[in-house]
Amino acid sequence: MVFGLLSADAVVSANTVTVNVSVPPAVASTGLSQDVAERVFTSEIWRMSQARSLLSPASVRSSRDPTIVGVVANALKLDGFTAALQDLFGLERPRVNASIIYQDANRSRLLISGITGQTTNFSLQLDGEAGAESLLRRGATETMEQFEPYRSALYYFEQSLNARSNDFSRTKAVAERELARVPSAETIRRRAFLENLLGIVALMENDKAAAARRFRNSFTTHPIFHVGRLNLGFVLIELDRYQEAIDLLSPLTSITLSPTAAMRGSFAPLVEALHSTIGVARWGLGDLDGAELSFRDAVRAYPDSEAAYTYWARLLRERGRTAEAEEKEAVARVNALSFDNYPEVANLFFWMNHMDDQPLVRRASRVARLD
Repeated sequence: MVFGLLSADAVVSANTVTVNVSVPPAVASTGLSQDVAERVFTSEIWRMSQARSLLSPASVRSSRDPTIVGVVANALKLDGFTAALQDLFGLERPRVNASIIYQDANRSRLLISGITGQTTNFSLQLDGEAGAESLLRRGATETMEQFEPYRSALYYFEQSLNARSNDFSRTKAVAERELARVPSAETIRRRAFLENLLGIVALMENDKAAAARRFRNSFTTHPIFHVGRLNLGFVLIELDRYQEAIDLLSPLTSITLSPTAAMRGSFAPLVEALHSTIGVARWGLGDLDGAELSFRDAVRAYPDSEAAYTYWARLLRERGRTAEAEEKEAVARVNALSFDNYPEVANLFFWMNHMDDQPLVRRASRVARLD
């Protein structure tokens, strides 16, 4: 039983970044102790990792905070066992070592070295005049780009959205830098998500051709990345290529959108988006009965959807069934109160349109309302 626990801890710990910050006595005497410095550093990484996503982020902790299983190992005099098992499994232990160095009273320097889960070593040197705490936060931001470039790009993307800015340059810089690296088996899924995010950015910039190329790249890179196919289907509808969208997405209705292939946790919004997209494409081709069946499937998959009820209501109005349309609109208004979007899914950001030559129309989200 203990061996099983320690083996599980070894695997889980390989997705946990451990942080160690060295603080000179002159800095510690000001109140910025090692414990405080590490918590400043780890809290900044944690904050960046909270950007909403289909992927679960890696965890981060101080190197001095033991896991529960680690306590068991220490009690049994097996304190090095977890590390030994990680070596046996071929798992690298992601870690960061940082040292605060004061040059003079008004300027500080932070040296950072670390190794990522892909066995990539990195080192950073940062200088600043705003104080050691500010430098630690900046160091954590740049460290996050090394450990989780996708999560960092996503964080910058969300910051641009919250600022109502159309400047996604930092998101693109982080993503393009990572995609320029030599691909490996360990980075295939991350590369697919990065290509997909750049496709969403292209849509934000109203470049449908670039978006289509990025989405296609995402599932060419990682064939089971069905989110990329879903987003390409959205673009095909916006390009008025309805039958192509149906041909691309229909095969996905007979398989499970596996959490391991797309996301962890509930994936009902993806299933709803799939059926809604097919429904709008059928609507565009004049197949109103088929479109209504798709919207029915969409709300069955995810009853809390705003979009599926909205599309269905619009279709019912077009068919002259006003009373039924009003019922669906009432449900959509209620669902809209809790609507939030995954930044990886295009039709959670934009409304689809079954008519030709229509501009992209952004959907409102809870993020924007709270902001």
